[in-house]
Amino acid sequence: MNRNGQGATLAVVRQAFGCGDDLAVTILTHAREGKLPRGAVLWPIPGREETTLLTGGLVQEVAYGRDGGMLVLHQVGPGEFYGSLVGTAPTDTGAQVEAVVDSQGAHFAANAIVRLMESYAFVGVAMTRQLAARIDAMRVRMVESAMLTATGRICAELLRRARRSPDMTIRPLPVWSELAVSVQSTRETVSRTVSQLEKRGVLRREPGGLVVVAPHRLEEQVY
Repeated sequence: MNRNGQGATLAVVRQAFGCGDDLAVTILTHAREGKLPRGAVLWPIPGREETTLLTGGLVQEVAYGRDGGMLVLHQVGPGEFYGSLVGTAPTDTGAQVEAVVDSQGAHFAANAIVRLMESYAFVGVAMTRQLAARIDAMRVRMVESAMLTATGRICAELLRRARRSPDMTIRPLPVWSELAVSVQSTRETVSRTVSQLEKRGVLRREPGGLVVVAPHRLEEQVY
């Protein structure tokens, strides 16, 4: 890895664990870094119990029904984890993690993460916070699914993704079919809703992204 790439990885590790450079380097000595090609199934992998810190890109955990239907459970961005988060073997739920775009990750053996949690309190705190945030996110999605219209769910998801970036820009530009699956709607409804929001000046497309120009107006469309 070149120096710029190594620096970016260290920055993600510092963000994820809330530590300084020296401890970030120490943590990375327990990991192997690798590329995660778009579309690849990343977890579970038979015979490999790992916790992966995403250092670049975007992946998502999905479940497939027997009829081919897909449910997006959650998305994972840089600084977040997927896999065996607390060193336990994966439960056979039918869910799997897939790379949405070409991504990069730092892979830790499940027992290595447990040892780091035992050795450094901040590692345990970081993992606990991420698990709590994931539970909260799933609770929100359950409420949205039951209480909001399709348009409301689309607007809520756009806001959620935009708020991950300081400039309120969703990168990369969402694929409407993927967005539709994540909010349990249709591609046509998503496309129509986004087009209407663009005409009203709430959203603006730019190369490689979708900018939320007026977050308060988008929030008004949720309920």
